[in-house]
Amino acid sequence: MIDAGRRRVWAAAGLFVLLTLIATYPIVRAPASYAFFNHADAQLNMWILAWDAHALAHNPLSLFDANIFFPEPRTLAYSETLLGYLPLFGPILWLGGSPALAFNAVILFSFAASGFGMYLLARHLTGREWPAIVAGIVYAFTPYRFVHFPQIQLESMEWIPLAFLSLHLFYERGQRRYAFGVGACVAMEALCCVYHAIFLVIALVVAAIVPAICDARARDWRALATLMIVACVTVLVVAPVVAEYVNVHRTQHLERSFSEITRKSAEPATYLASPARLHQRLWASRLGVPRDYLFPGIAALFFAAIGVAGRPGRRTLVLTYGAIAVIGLAASFGPRGIGGLSLYEMFYSTIPIFHGLRQVTRFGVLVILGVSVLAAQGAAIVEARLGRWGAVGSGVFAVVVFLELLVAPLKADRPGGEALVRVPPTPPVYTWLAQQPGKFGILELPIAHRGQFWENASYVYWSTVHWHGLVDGYSGFASPGYASLERVLSGFPDDLSRRALLMHHVRYVIVHRDLYQPWHAPLNFDRINRTDWLQPAAKFPNVDVLWVRPEDRLMTYAGHH
Repeated sequence: MIDAGRRRVWAAAGLFVLLTLIATYPIVRAPASYAFFNHADAQLNMWILAWDAHALAHNPLSLFDANIFFPEPRTLAYSETLLGYLPLFGPILWLGGSPALAFNAVILFSFAASGFGMYLLARHLTGREWPAIVAGIVYAFTPYRFVHFPQIQLESMEWIPLAFLSLHLFYERGQRRYAFGVGACVAMEALCCVYHAIFLVIALVVAAIVPAICDARARDWRALATLMIVACVTVLVVAPVVAEYVNVHRTQHLERSFSEITRKSAEPATYLASPARLHQRLWASRLGVPRDYLFPGIAALFFAAIGVAGRPGRRTLVLTYGAIAVIGLAASFGPRGIGGLSLYEMFYSTIPIFHGLRQVTRFGVLVILGVSVLAAQGAAIVEARLGRWGAVGSGVFAVVVFLELLVAPLKADRPGGEALVRVPPTPPVYTWLAQQPGKFGILELPIAHRGQFWENASYVYWSTVHWHGLVDGYSGFASPGYASLERVLSGFPDDLSRRALLMHHVRYVIVHRDLYQPWHAPLNFDRINRTDWLQPAAKFPNVDVLWVRPEDRLMTYAGHH
Protein backbone atom coordinates (compact mmCIF):
# COMPACT_ATOMS: atom_id res chain seq x y z
CA MET A 1 0.00 0.00 0.00
CA ILE A 2 1.26 3.48 -0.88
CA ASP A 3 1.61 5.70 2.20
CA ALA A 4 -0.06 9.10 2.46
CA GLY A 5 3.15 11.02 1.77
CA ARG A 6 3.77 9.23 -1.51
CA ARG A 7 0.15 9.65 -2.51
CA ARG A 8 0.50 13.39 -2.04
CA VAL A 9 3.66 13.44 -4.15
CA TRP A 10 1.99 11.50 -6.97
CA ALA A 11 -1.05 13.75 -6.70
CA ALA A 12 1.20 16.80 -7.04
CA ALA A 13 2.84 15.28 -10.13
CA GLY A 14 -0.58 14.73 -11.67
CA LEU A 15 -1.60 18.27 -10.76
CA PHE A 16 1.37 19.76 -12.60
CA VAL A 17 0.59 17.65 -15.66
CA LEU A 18 -3.00 18.95 -15.60
CA LEU A 19 -1.92 22.56 -15.10
CA THR A 20 0.56 22.20 -17.97
CA LEU A 21 -2.17 21.03 -20.34
CA ILE A 22 -4.33 23.98 -19.30
CA ALA A 23 -1.53 26.55 -19.50
CA THR A 24 -0.36 25.38 -22.94
CA TYR A 25 -3.82 24.90 -24.47
CA PRO A 26 -4.59 24.32 -27.37
CA ILE A 27 -1.42 22.27 -28.02
CA VAL A 28 -3.02 19.22 -26.41
CA ARG A 29 -5.63 19.25 -29.19
CA ALA A 30 -3.06 18.58 -31.93
CA PRO A 31 0.39 17.98 -30.44
CA ALA A 32 1.65 16.37 -33.64
CA SER A 33 1.11 19.50 -35.72
CA TYR A 34 0.84 22.65 -33.58
CA ALA A 35 3.94 24.85 -33.53
CA PHE A 36 5.06 28.45 -33.68
CA PHE A 37 6.09 27.44 -37.16
CA ASN A 38 6.83 30.88 -38.53
CA HIS A 39 9.36 31.52 -35.77
CA ALA A 40 12.88 30.81 -37.00
CA ASP A 41 14.01 29.36 -33.67
CA ALA A 42 11.11 26.92 -33.55
CA GLN A 43 12.07 25.67 -37.01
CA LEU A 44 15.72 25.44 -35.97
CA ASN A 45 14.98 23.51 -32.79
CA MET A 46 12.64 21.06 -34.49
CA TRP A 47 15.44 20.46 -36.98
CA ILE A 48 17.93 19.88 -34.11
CA LEU A 49 15.70 17.22 -32.58
CA ALA A 50 15.23 15.56 -35.95
CA TRP A 51 18.96 15.77 -36.80
CA ASP A 52 19.96 14.23 -33.46
CA ALA A 53 17.62 11.29 -34.00
CA HIS A 54 18.67 10.88 -37.64
CA ALA A 55 22.41 11.07 -36.99
CA LEU A 56 22.37 8.80 -33.94
CA ALA A 57 20.41 6.19 -35.88
CA HIS A 58 22.60 6.30 -39.00
CA ASN A 59 26.06 7.62 -38.11
CA PRO A 60 26.53 8.50 -34.43
CA LEU A 61 30.20 9.46 -34.83
CA SER A 62 29.17 12.23 -37.24
CA LEU A 63 26.54 13.73 -34.94
CA PHE A 64 28.16 17.18 -35.00
CA ASP A 65 28.66 17.14 -38.78
CA ALA A 66 25.16 18.44 -39.37
CA ASN A 67 23.80 19.10 -42.84
CA ILE A 68 23.59 22.89 -42.50
CA PHE A 69 26.22 25.27 -43.90
CA PHE A 70 27.36 22.32 -46.01
CA PRO A 71 30.14 21.21 -46.31
CA GLU A 72 31.42 22.98 -43.16
CA PRO A 73 32.20 20.43 -40.39
CA ARG A 74 30.82 20.32 -36.83
CA THR A 75 28.01 22.77 -37.50
CA LEU A 76 25.71 21.30 -34.84
CA ALA A 77 27.98 23.11 -32.36
CA TYR A 78 26.67 26.44 -33.66
CA SER A 79 23.65 25.93 -31.39
CA GLU A 80 22.40 23.61 -28.63
CA THR A 81 22.37 19.84 -29.08
CA LEU A 82 19.27 19.22 -26.88
CA LEU A 83 20.66 15.72 -26.26
CA GLY A 84 19.41 15.73 -22.68
CA TYR A 85 15.91 15.24 -24.05
CA LEU A 86 16.87 12.31 -26.31
CA PRO A 87 14.95 9.75 -24.20
CA LEU A 88 11.80 11.76 -24.96
CA PHE A 89 12.12 12.83 -28.58
CA GLY A 90 14.27 9.97 -29.87
CA PRO A 91 11.61 7.21 -29.71
CA ILE A 92 8.97 9.57 -31.12
CA LEU A 93 11.06 10.36 -34.20
CA TRP A 94 12.43 6.85 -34.65
CA LEU A 95 8.86 5.53 -34.68
CA GLY A 96 7.83 8.00 -37.38
CA GLY A 97 6.44 10.85 -35.29
CA SER A 98 6.70 14.41 -36.56
CA PRO A 99 9.28 16.95 -35.38
CA ALA A 100 6.37 19.01 -34.02
CA LEU A 101 5.21 16.09 -31.87
CA ALA A 102 8.75 15.58 -30.57
CA PHE A 103 9.07 19.30 -29.86
CA ASN A 104 5.75 19.48 -28.02
CA ALA A 105 6.49 16.35 -26.00
CA VAL A 106 9.66 18.00 -24.73
CA ILE A 107 7.82 21.26 -24.00
CA LEU A 108 4.99 19.62 -22.07
CA PHE A 109 7.39 17.43 -20.12
CA SER A 110 9.57 20.41 -19.25
CA PHE A 111 6.68 22.52 -17.94
CA ALA A 112 5.30 19.72 -15.77
CA ALA A 113 8.73 18.52 -14.63
CA SER A 114 9.87 22.05 -13.75
CA GLY A 115 6.84 22.59 -11.56
CA PHE A 116 7.21 19.18 -9.95
CA GLY A 117 10.95 19.64 -9.40
CA MET A 118 10.42 22.96 -7.65
CA TYR A 119 7.58 21.40 -5.64
CA LEU A 120 9.96 18.69 -4.39
CA LEU A 121 12.61 21.25 -3.46
CA ALA A 122 10.16 23.60 -1.72
CA ARG A 123 8.41 20.72 0.05
CA HIS A 124 11.74 19.58 1.43
CA LEU A 125 12.68 23.09 2.57
CA THR A 126 9.31 24.03 4.10
CA GLY A 127 7.79 20.69 5.05
CA ARG A 128 4.49 22.02 3.66
CA GLU A 129 2.43 20.70 0.79
CA TRP A 130 0.50 23.64 -0.64
CA PRO A 131 3.28 26.21 -0.23
CA ALA A 132 5.45 23.83 -2.25
CA ILE A 133 2.75 23.72 -4.95
CA VAL A 134 2.66 27.52 -4.95
CA ALA A 135 6.42 27.56 -5.55
CA GLY A 136 6.09 25.01 -8.34
CA ILE A 137 3.43 27.11 -10.09
CA VAL A 138 5.55 30.27 -9.83
CA TYR A 139 8.56 28.45 -11.25
CA ALA A 140 6.86 26.41 -13.99
CA PHE A 141 4.46 29.00 -15.34
CA THR A 142 6.54 32.15 -15.03
CA PRO A 143 6.02 34.54 -17.98
CA TYR A 144 9.62 33.98 -19.15
CA ARG A 145 8.76 30.44 -20.22
CA PHE A 146 5.84 31.28 -22.46
CA VAL A 147 7.66 33.86 -24.57
CA HIS A 148 10.54 31.42 -25.10
CA PHE A 149 8.34 28.58 -26.32
CA PRO A 150 10.16 28.46 -29.70
CA GLN A 151 13.56 28.35 -27.94
CA ILE A 152 12.98 24.92 -26.48
CA GLN A 153 16.39 24.88 -24.77
CA LEU A 154 15.28 27.72 -22.51
CA GLU A 155 12.41 25.60 -21.19
CA SER A 156 14.87 23.14 -19.62
CA MET A 157 14.56 24.51 -16.09
CA GLU A 158 13.57 21.24 -14.42
CA TRP A 159 17.11 20.15 -13.54
CA ILE A 160 17.89 23.32 -11.57
CA PRO A 161 15.63 22.73 -8.52
CA LEU A 162 16.52 19.02 -8.56
CA ALA A 163 20.21 19.94 -8.34
CA PHE A 164 19.51 22.09 -5.29
CA LEU A 165 17.36 19.40 -3.70
CA SER A 166 20.25 16.95 -4.12
CA LEU A 167 22.68 19.48 -2.65
CA HIS A 168 20.50 20.05 0.43
CA LEU A 169 20.09 16.30 0.94
CA PHE A 170 23.83 15.78 0.64
CA TYR A 171 24.60 18.41 3.27
CA GLU A 172 21.92 17.04 5.58
CA ARG A 173 22.53 13.29 5.20
CA GLY A 174 26.12 13.14 4.00
CA GLN A 175 25.39 10.39 1.47
CA ARG A 176 27.50 10.47 -1.68
CA ARG A 177 24.60 9.50 -3.91
CA TYR A 178 23.10 12.93 -3.37
CA ALA A 179 26.37 14.59 -4.34
CA PHE A 180 26.38 12.58 -7.53
CA GLY A 181 22.76 13.61 -7.97
CA VAL A 182 23.97 17.23 -8.13
CA GLY A 183 26.48 16.27 -10.81
CA ALA A 184 23.88 14.34 -12.79
CA CYS A 185 21.54 17.34 -12.80
CA VAL A 186 24.32 19.66 -13.97
CA ALA A 187 25.26 17.21 -16.74
CA MET A 188 21.66 16.88 -17.90
CA GLU A 189 21.24 20.65 -17.87
CA ALA A 190 24.39 21.04 -19.97
CA LEU A 191 23.00 18.58 -22.52
CA CYS A 192 19.75 20.55 -22.68
CA CYS A 193 20.90 24.17 -22.44
CA VAL A 194 24.43 25.51 -22.09
CA TYR A 195 23.11 28.86 -20.86
CA HIS A 196 21.17 27.35 -17.99
CA ALA A 197 24.01 24.96 -17.11
CA ILE A 198 26.36 27.93 -16.66
CA PHE A 199 23.80 29.73 -14.52
CA LEU A 200 23.21 26.58 -12.47
CA VAL A 201 26.92 26.15 -11.74
CA ILE A 202 27.17 29.78 -10.61
CA ALA A 203 24.12 29.34 -8.38
CA LEU A 204 25.51 26.13 -6.87
CA VAL A 205 28.77 27.90 -6.04
CA VAL A 206 26.75 30.57 -4.24
CA ALA A 207 24.78 27.83 -2.45
CA ALA A 208 28.08 26.36 -1.25
CA ILE A 209 29.68 29.65 -0.19
CA VAL A 210 26.81 31.32 1.71
CA PRO A 211 26.11 28.35 4.06
CA ALA A 212 29.87 27.93 4.59
CA ILE A 213 30.01 31.51 5.87
CA CYS A 214 26.94 31.10 8.10
CA ASP A 215 27.24 27.50 9.29
CA ALA A 216 30.37 25.58 10.32
CA ARG A 217 28.78 22.28 9.27
CA ALA A 218 28.86 23.44 5.65
CA ARG A 219 32.66 23.87 5.89
CA ASP A 220 33.35 20.17 6.43
CA TRP A 221 36.38 19.39 4.24
CA ARG A 222 35.11 15.89 3.48
CA ALA A 223 31.87 17.26 2.03
CA LEU A 224 33.76 19.83 -0.02
CA ALA A 225 36.17 17.15 -1.27
CA THR A 226 33.26 14.95 -2.33
CA LEU A 227 31.67 17.83 -4.23
CA MET A 228 34.98 18.55 -5.97
CA ILE A 229 35.29 14.91 -7.03
CA VAL A 230 31.71 14.99 -8.34
CA ALA A 231 32.52 18.19 -10.24
CA CYS A 232 35.46 16.45 -11.92
CA VAL A 233 33.36 13.43 -12.84
CA THR A 234 30.65 15.72 -14.25
CA VAL A 235 33.21 17.53 -16.39
CA LEU A 236 34.42 14.18 -17.76
CA VAL A 237 30.85 13.11 -18.57
CA VAL A 238 30.02 16.24 -20.56
CA ALA A 239 33.55 16.68 -21.97
CA PRO A 240 32.84 15.02 -25.36
CA VAL A 241 30.07 17.52 -26.04
CA VAL A 242 31.71 20.55 -24.44
CA ALA A 243 34.94 19.85 -26.33
CA GLU A 244 33.07 20.17 -29.62
CA TYR A 245 31.82 23.62 -28.65
CA VAL A 246 35.22 24.74 -27.39
CA ASN A 247 36.98 23.53 -30.52
CA VAL A 248 34.52 25.08 -32.97
CA HIS A 249 34.32 28.40 -31.17
CA ARG A 250 38.09 28.61 -30.79
CA THR A 251 39.04 27.61 -34.34
CA GLN A 252 36.30 29.64 -36.02
CA HIS A 253 36.42 32.59 -33.60
CA LEU A 254 32.71 32.48 -32.87
CA GLU A 255 32.35 35.11 -30.17
CA ARG A 256 29.89 37.81 -29.19
CA SER A 257 30.96 41.43 -29.13
CA PHE A 258 30.33 43.64 -26.11
CA SER A 259 28.02 45.83 -28.19
CA GLU A 260 25.91 42.81 -29.24
CA ILE A 261 25.73 41.59 -25.64
CA THR A 262 24.71 45.05 -24.44
CA ARG A 263 21.81 45.12 -26.91
CA LYS A 264 20.57 41.83 -25.46
CA SER A 265 20.95 42.82 -21.81
CA ALA A 266 18.13 43.52 -19.39
CA GLU A 267 16.81 46.96 -18.58
CA PRO A 268 14.34 47.95 -15.82
CA ALA A 269 11.30 47.37 -18.06
CA THR A 270 12.45 43.77 -18.61
CA TYR A 271 11.44 42.91 -15.05
CA LEU A 272 7.99 44.42 -15.53
CA ALA A 273 7.24 42.73 -18.86
CA SER A 274 4.83 39.81 -18.97
CA PRO A 275 2.56 38.16 -21.57
CA ALA A 276 0.08 37.02 -18.88
CA ARG A 277 -3.42 38.23 -19.67
CA LEU A 278 -3.93 39.93 -16.31
CA HIS A 279 -0.57 41.72 -16.49
CA GLN A 280 -1.29 42.81 -20.05
CA ARG A 281 -4.55 44.38 -18.92
CA LEU A 282 -3.01 46.14 -15.94
CA TRP A 283 0.24 47.57 -17.35
CA ALA A 284 2.34 45.29 -19.54
CA SER A 285 0.65 46.18 -22.85
CA ARG A 286 1.90 49.75 -22.45
CA LEU A 287 5.57 48.89 -22.01
CA GLY A 288 6.47 48.70 -25.69
CA VAL A 289 8.70 45.88 -26.96
CA PRO A 290 10.83 44.64 -24.04
CA ARG A 291 14.14 42.82 -24.33
CA ASP A 292 12.71 39.91 -22.36
CA TYR A 293 9.80 39.05 -20.09
CA LEU A 294 11.02 38.50 -16.52
CA PHE A 295 8.22 39.71 -14.24
CA PRO A 296 7.71 36.81 -11.78
CA GLY A 297 4.18 37.74 -10.70
CA ILE A 298 2.52 39.97 -8.11
CA ALA A 299 1.59 37.09 -5.79
CA ALA A 300 5.05 35.56 -6.16
CA LEU A 301 6.73 38.79 -5.09
CA PHE A 302 4.25 39.21 -2.23
CA PHE A 303 4.97 35.77 -0.80
CA ALA A 304 8.70 36.13 -1.43
CA ALA A 305 8.72 39.38 0.55
CA ILE A 306 7.03 37.60 3.46
CA GLY A 307 9.57 34.80 3.15
CA VAL A 308 12.45 37.27 3.37
CA ALA A 309 10.97 39.12 6.35
CA GLY A 310 9.81 36.12 8.40
CA ARG A 311 11.27 33.03 10.08
CA PRO A 312 14.51 34.16 11.74
CA GLY A 313 15.58 30.52 12.02
CA ARG A 314 15.74 30.27 8.24
CA ARG A 315 18.24 33.08 7.74
CA THR A 316 20.80 30.91 5.94
CA LEU A 317 18.20 29.65 3.52
CA VAL A 318 16.88 33.15 2.82
CA LEU A 319 20.39 34.54 2.39
CA THR A 320 21.35 31.72 0.01
CA TYR A 321 18.41 32.03 -2.36
CA GLY A 322 18.28 35.79 -1.95
CA ALA A 323 21.94 35.98 -3.01
CA ILE A 324 21.25 33.73 -6.02
CA ALA A 325 18.40 36.00 -7.10
CA VAL A 326 20.48 39.17 -6.63
CA ILE A 327 23.40 37.75 -8.63
CA GLY A 328 21.05 36.72 -11.43
CA LEU A 329 19.45 40.18 -11.42
CA ALA A 330 22.79 42.01 -11.50
CA ALA A 331 24.33 39.81 -14.19
CA SER A 332 21.26 40.07 -16.43
CA PHE A 333 21.96 43.78 -16.94
CA GLY A 334 25.07 42.83 -18.89
CA PRO A 335 28.07 45.07 -19.55
CA ARG A 336 26.23 48.23 -18.46
CA GLY A 337 25.45 46.73 -15.09
CA ILE A 338 23.51 48.54 -12.39
CA GLY A 339 24.74 51.94 -11.30
CA GLY A 340 27.87 51.52 -13.36
CA LEU A 341 28.85 48.26 -11.62
CA SER A 342 28.83 45.26 -13.97
CA LEU A 343 28.91 41.77 -12.50
CA TYR A 344 28.62 40.37 -16.01
CA GLU A 345 31.82 42.12 -17.10
CA MET A 346 33.67 40.25 -14.35
CA PHE A 347 32.27 36.94 -15.61
CA TYR A 348 33.14 37.87 -19.20
CA SER A 349 36.75 38.71 -18.37
CA THR A 350 37.43 35.63 -16.22
CA ILE A 351 35.32 32.81 -17.75
CA PRO A 352 36.04 32.15 -21.47
CA ILE A 353 32.70 30.47 -22.18
CA PHE A 354 30.95 33.80 -21.54
CA HIS A 355 32.43 35.07 -24.81
CA GLY A 356 29.90 32.91 -26.68
CA LEU A 357 26.83 34.05 -24.73
CA ARG A 358 24.62 36.77 -26.11
CA GLN A 359 21.21 36.81 -24.39
CA VAL A 360 22.31 37.73 -20.88
CA THR A 361 18.75 38.59 -19.89
CA ARG A 362 18.50 34.83 -19.39
CA PHE A 363 20.35 35.27 -16.11
CA GLY A 364 16.85 36.14 -14.94
CA VAL A 365 16.31 32.40 -14.52
CA LEU A 366 18.25 32.70 -11.26
CA VAL A 367 15.86 35.44 -10.16
CA ILE A 368 12.94 33.13 -10.90
CA LEU A 369 14.61 30.34 -8.91
CA GLY A 370 15.24 32.56 -5.90
CA VAL A 371 11.78 34.13 -5.94
CA SER A 372 10.11 30.70 -6.21
CA VAL A 373 11.90 29.28 -3.17
CA LEU A 374 11.34 32.45 -1.13
CA ALA A 375 7.66 32.44 -2.18
CA ALA A 376 7.35 28.94 -0.74
CA GLN A 377 8.80 30.23 2.53
CA GLY A 378 6.32 33.10 2.57
CA ALA A 379 3.34 30.90 1.71
CA ALA A 380 4.34 28.50 4.50
CA ILE A 381 4.42 31.39 7.01
CA VAL A 382 0.97 32.55 5.92
CA GLU A 383 -0.39 29.00 6.02
CA ALA A 384 0.89 28.51 9.57
CA ARG A 385 -0.77 31.72 10.71
CA LEU A 386 -4.11 30.69 9.23
CA GLY A 387 -4.31 27.79 11.66
CA ARG A 388 -6.75 25.07 10.73
CA TRP A 389 -7.73 27.00 7.61
CA GLY A 390 -4.13 27.09 6.46
CA ALA A 391 -4.31 24.26 3.92
CA VAL A 392 -7.49 25.68 2.39
CA GLY A 393 -5.95 29.14 2.26
CA SER A 394 -2.78 27.85 0.60
CA GLY A 395 -4.88 25.98 -1.95
CA VAL A 396 -6.63 29.23 -2.77
CA PHE A 397 -3.25 30.96 -3.02
CA ALA A 398 -2.11 28.34 -5.55
CA VAL A 399 -5.21 28.94 -7.69
CA VAL A 400 -4.70 32.71 -7.53
CA VAL A 401 -1.03 32.42 -8.52
CA PHE A 402 -1.86 30.17 -11.46
CA LEU A 403 -4.67 32.39 -12.72
CA GLU A 404 -2.50 35.48 -12.40
CA LEU A 405 0.20 33.93 -14.62
CA LEU A 406 -2.20 32.36 -17.12
CA VAL A 407 -1.52 33.06 -20.80
CA ALA A 408 -3.78 30.38 -22.33
CA PRO A 409 -5.19 29.93 -24.80
CA LEU A 410 -1.83 30.28 -26.54
CA LYS A 411 -2.20 32.35 -29.67
CA ALA A 412 1.29 33.78 -30.11
CA ASP A 413 4.69 33.28 -28.52
CA ARG A 414 4.49 36.83 -27.12
CA PRO A 415 2.19 39.83 -27.55
CA GLY A 416 2.28 40.71 -31.24
CA GLY A 417 4.59 37.77 -31.95
CA GLU A 418 4.42 34.66 -34.12
CA ALA A 419 1.13 32.77 -34.12
CA LEU A 420 0.64 29.19 -32.99
CA VAL A 421 -0.33 27.36 -36.19
CA ARG A 422 -0.42 23.89 -37.64
CA VAL A 423 2.73 22.85 -39.48
CA PRO A 424 1.94 23.05 -43.22
CA PRO A 425 2.16 19.97 -45.45
CA THR A 426 5.55 19.16 -46.94
CA PRO A 427 6.20 21.20 -50.10
CA PRO A 428 6.55 18.81 -53.07
CA VAL A 429 10.05 20.03 -53.91
CA TYR A 430 11.40 18.51 -50.69
CA THR A 431 9.66 15.20 -51.32
CA TRP A 432 11.30 15.23 -54.77
CA LEU A 433 14.72 15.95 -53.23
CA ALA A 434 14.28 13.04 -50.83
CA GLN A 435 13.94 10.75 -53.83
CA GLN A 436 17.26 11.83 -55.39
CA PRO A 437 20.06 9.35 -54.68
CA GLY A 438 23.56 10.07 -53.49
CA LYS A 439 25.16 12.59 -51.18
CA PHE A 440 25.28 16.15 -52.46
CA GLY A 441 24.69 19.76 -51.56
CA ILE A 442 21.80 22.03 -52.42
CA LEU A 443 21.54 25.80 -52.48
CA GLU A 444 18.17 27.44 -51.86
CA LEU A 445 17.51 30.92 -53.20
CA PRO A 446 16.98 33.57 -52.07
CA ILE A 447 19.87 33.27 -49.65
CA ALA A 448 19.42 35.48 -46.59
CA HIS A 449 21.67 38.44 -45.86
CA ARG A 450 24.21 37.88 -43.09
CA GLY A 451 22.37 40.24 -40.74
CA GLN A 452 19.04 38.45 -41.07
CA PHE A 453 19.95 34.90 -41.90
CA TRP A 454 16.99 33.68 -39.86
CA GLU A 455 15.25 33.86 -43.25
CA ASN A 456 17.00 30.55 -44.02
CA ALA A 457 15.25 28.78 -41.14
CA SER A 458 12.51 27.24 -43.27
CA TYR A 459 15.16 25.68 -45.54
CA VAL A 460 16.76 24.18 -42.44
CA TYR A 461 13.47 22.77 -41.16
CA TRP A 462 12.43 21.23 -44.46
CA SER A 463 15.84 19.60 -44.85
CA THR A 464 14.52 17.06 -42.33
CA VAL A 465 12.59 15.58 -45.26
CA HIS A 466 15.67 14.84 -47.43
CA TRP A 467 18.82 15.33 -45.27
CA HIS A 468 20.99 16.45 -48.17
CA GLY A 469 23.70 19.00 -47.48
CA LEU A 470 22.26 22.50 -47.21
CA VAL A 471 24.62 25.32 -48.17
CA ASP A 472 22.26 27.85 -46.60
CA GLY A 473 21.82 27.59 -42.88
CA TYR A 474 20.46 29.11 -39.72
CA SER A 475 21.72 28.63 -36.18
CA GLY A 476 23.10 30.53 -33.19
CA PHE A 477 26.08 31.47 -35.36
CA ALA A 478 26.67 31.60 -39.09
CA SER A 479 29.58 29.71 -40.63
CA PRO A 480 32.72 31.86 -41.05
CA GLY A 481 32.43 31.81 -44.84
CA TYR A 482 28.75 32.64 -45.00
CA ALA A 483 29.14 36.39 -45.60
CA SER A 484 31.64 35.92 -48.43
CA LEU A 485 29.47 33.22 -50.02
CA GLU A 486 26.50 35.57 -49.94
CA ARG A 487 28.52 38.24 -51.73
CA VAL A 488 29.73 35.78 -54.35
CA LEU A 489 26.21 34.51 -55.03
CA SER A 490 24.94 38.04 -55.61
CA GLY A 491 26.33 37.62 -59.14
CA PHE A 492 24.61 34.27 -59.76
CA PRO A 493 24.83 32.73 -62.35
CA ASP A 494 28.26 34.14 -63.21
CA ASP A 495 31.47 32.08 -63.35
CA LEU A 496 32.50 33.01 -59.80
CA SER A 497 29.24 31.73 -58.36
CA ARG A 498 29.61 28.53 -60.42
CA ARG A 499 32.99 27.88 -58.84
CA ALA A 500 31.52 28.53 -55.37
CA LEU A 501 28.73 26.03 -56.04
CA LEU A 502 31.20 23.40 -57.20
CA MET A 503 33.36 23.96 -54.12
CA HIS A 504 30.25 23.37 -51.99
CA HIS A 505 29.38 20.18 -53.95
CA VAL A 506 26.03 21.64 -55.01
CA ARG A 507 23.99 19.46 -57.34
CA TYR A 508 20.73 21.42 -57.30
CA VAL A 509 19.81 25.08 -56.93
CA ILE A 510 16.28 25.54 -55.58
CA VAL A 511 14.76 28.88 -56.60
CA HIS A 512 11.76 29.99 -54.52
CA ARG A 513 10.22 32.65 -56.72
CA ASP A 514 7.60 33.57 -54.11
CA LEU A 515 10.14 34.27 -51.35
CA TYR A 516 12.02 37.07 -53.09
CA GLN A 517 11.82 40.45 -51.39
CA PRO A 518 13.11 43.87 -52.52
CA TRP A 519 16.25 43.49 -50.39
CA HIS A 520 17.32 40.26 -52.10
CA ALA A 521 19.69 40.24 -55.06
CA PRO A 522 17.33 39.85 -58.05
CA LEU A 523 17.67 36.93 -60.45
CA ASN A 524 17.95 37.34 -64.20
CA PHE A 525 16.02 34.35 -65.50
CA ASP A 526 16.87 35.10 -69.13
CA ARG A 527 20.54 34.82 -68.21
CA ILE A 528 19.87 31.62 -66.24
CA ASN A 529 18.18 30.11 -69.29
CA ARG A 530 21.25 30.95 -71.40
CA THR A 531 23.72 29.51 -68.85
CA ASP A 532 25.08 26.23 -70.18
CA TRP A 533 26.10 24.84 -66.79
CA LEU A 534 22.55 25.14 -65.42
CA GLN A 535 19.69 22.94 -66.63
CA PRO A 536 16.06 22.70 -65.49
CA ALA A 537 15.63 19.59 -63.35
CA ALA A 538 12.10 19.97 -61.95
CA LYS A 539 9.38 22.57 -61.59
CA PHE A 540 6.81 23.05 -58.86
CA PRO A 541 4.39 25.88 -57.97
CA ASN A 542 6.58 28.97 -57.37
CA VAL A 543 9.70 26.76 -57.24
CA ASP A 544 12.27 25.96 -59.94
CA VAL A 545 14.94 23.29 -59.52
CA LEU A 546 18.15 23.81 -61.49
CA TRP A 547 20.74 21.10 -62.01
CA VAL A 548 24.35 22.26 -61.71
CA ARG A 549 26.39 20.53 -64.39
CA PRO A 550 29.59 19.08 -62.87
CA GLU A 551 32.81 20.69 -64.07
CA ASP A 552 34.09 17.67 -66.00
CA ARG A 553 30.85 17.37 -67.92
CA LEU A 554 30.84 21.08 -68.57
CA MET A 555 34.31 20.86 -70.10
CA THR A 556 33.18 17.96 -72.30
CA TYR A 557 30.06 19.87 -73.26
CA ALA A 558 32.15 22.94 -74.20
CA GLY A 559 34.55 20.80 -76.27
CA HIS A 560 31.69 19.39 -78.38
CA HIS A 561 30.55 22.90 -79.17
